[in-house]
Amino acid sequence: MKNKVIPNPILPAAGVCRNIAADGGAGPPSGGQHDDKTLNPQGRVLSDHITLSDALMRCRRPFVMGTFNTVREEARLVELAHCAEERGVEILGIQEHRRVHTDDQIVYRRVEGCTFITASAWRNEAQAETVGLMLGPRARKALRRVYHHTDRILIAEFSGNPVTTVIVVYSPTNVAPSEEVEKFYEDLAIAVRDVPAHNFLAILGDFNARLGPEDAPYKYHDSTNRNGETLPHGPSHEHELLAVNTMFRKRTGKRWTFQDRATGMLRQLDYIFVRQKWRNSILNAEPYSTFSSEGSDHRVVSMRVRLSLRVPKPSPKIRHDWKAFITDPGLQTRYTEEVRKRFRQLDKGAEPSSEYRRFIVANEEATRLCVPVLDRARTTLRSRHPEVVAARGRVEEARLNFEREPTLERRGVLNEAKQFLFSTYDTIKGEELMGSVQRV
Repeated sequence: MKNKVIPNPILPAAGVCRNIAADGGAGPPSGGQHDDKTLNPQGRVLSDHITLSDALMRCRRPFVMGTFNTVREEARLVELAHCAEERGVEILGIQEHRRVHTDDQIVYRRVEGCTFITASAWRNEAQAETVGLMLGPRARKALRRVYHHTDRILIAEFSGNPVTTVIVVYSPTNVAPSEEVEKFYEDLAIAVRDVPAHNFLAILGDFNARLGPEDAPYKYHDSTNRNGETLPHGPSHEHELLAVNTMFRKRTGKRWTFQDRATGMLRQLDYIFVRQKWRNSILNAEPYSTFSSEGSDHRVVSMRVRLSLRVPKPSPKIRHDWKAFITDPGLQTRYTEEVRKRFRQLDKGAEPSSEYRRFIVANEEATRLCVPVLDRARTTLRSRHPEVVAARGRVEEARLNFEREPTLERRGVLNEAKQFLFSTYDTIKGEELMGSVQRV
């Protein structure tokens, strides 16, 4: 299925001048259901060239993203925006918002200080369910584009290095036909497969899946349901995804995400998945009851993210023994021959800078072949010297004897053992100094 790219109507398209954008040249049409949509007042041009201020993920500035089900009435939507803004949630995946758009595939709305993005709901005999996003100011500024993948899957990209890709999903329930569940996971696998490997990928959703002990380290349930059996062996297994809200050790009361209003039973159905290569960027992840004023039977599941980059280990520095080299005529002759042999191979007609670099390389290769390498200097601790260890054992033995029979004679033996230990330290220090003088 070919993804349909939906431009952000809050932001003018690339190349649109600021005045035209401010006049409404980029945005939804006026009138009807779009009267409550807010156009971009500043007319900021959406460019493919990101700046540091636009980047969503940074090494020293963490942010919060989460998933939540559901928003239906208008009052709930305003309360949700208030909760997200108050708790500092920049990206919130929404399921079951039940809003149907007759004209546009995706609609952008300004709610309080947040931006609410919804894909049109699909209707059947009983319900209208789909997914959406609630963005804070920082995430809205970094937003690049939104994709409508399927009715149950919405994809958004945010500027940065790495680029952040967020997939919001709503899985069929555990009692839905198996064909519907399989189709959902096939669509999700296609969406994940299209995300570049370097992107920071986060999948936010209500999966209606229970994970047992064989599928997650810190789970709420003791067994896995049908959806849960499909999940670990589907996209999460193929693309090495990790459910971050099962990654941290939490008490049982901090694991459940859904409470059945009829029976009061608690379940863990909502998850946030990321690629395992970015697991060190997740500072914490768990469900919270801080959105309880919204009136949902789900708890918000959020994770705190801060970019953590893998720093390559520096290669050990090789130290050559030039003192041994200058005292060995044989090594010097061999070195000269190696350099001459490589120098003859140089292109005499090449540019001086290029020829000089190749000459430097010839010297480096000759050094590697002819000059001996110094052994790594290992600093030995005097306290672990064999003679010190033996003297320390002598002190311990004398102390135990004195404690068993505290006589003057045994006290004298203990004092002699201590003095012998201290003199051993002085002897070893003197030997080290003599060795340093001889090396010089």
